[in-house]
Amino acid sequence: MAMLIAPRPFMVERGHNDGVGLDEWVGYEFAKVKRGYDKLGVGDRTEIEWFDGPHTIHGVGTFEFLHKQLKF
Repeated sequence: MAMLIAPRPFMVERGHNDGVGLDEWVGYEFAKVKRGYDKLGVGDRTEIEWFDGPHTIHGVGTFEFLHKQLKF
């Protein structure tokens, strides 16, 4: 489903203690998105940030990603 927004920037935040899913599942699904973006030649427009925490907005890597993508 994430490929529907391609080639727009796509960012994922993943807390290791997030009960929504397992890190391995999230990594697997993100790898499919990353591969799709790479095939389109826009692999630099997608990232994932892993952090130690629960299901929450972490923001650290996301704000860096937004600054890069929006050219602040």
